[in-house]
Amino acid sequence: MNTGERIKTIEKLTIDASRVNRYLSYPRKVPVWKLIFSLPEECVLFRNENNSDIAIEIENMKGIAIVPALSENESFKRLKGLIPQLELEDKIIRL
Repeated sequence: MNTGERIKTIEKLTIDASRVNRYLSYPRKVPVWKLIFSLPEECVLFRNENNSDIAIEIENMKGIAIVPALSENESFKRLKGLIPQLELEDKIIRL
């Protein structure tokens, strides 16, 4: 079973995307989505090679994520895989 890293969401946490070229071999340009979400005071982060291209910034139990994905739905599913406890705060925006 994959265990995650427990984080406190009150403190500022920035995680840069480490594999930004993941979709370069894909035959078409992949859209990038911005998601704004809220979190409990403590939650678990499941970072792995499948979601290392997601950039997130968390502070005061609020977060912003930049997610490359083919659709709005896929962007939410990918982010939910990274942080299962998140609650979407606003509509998903294509950048």
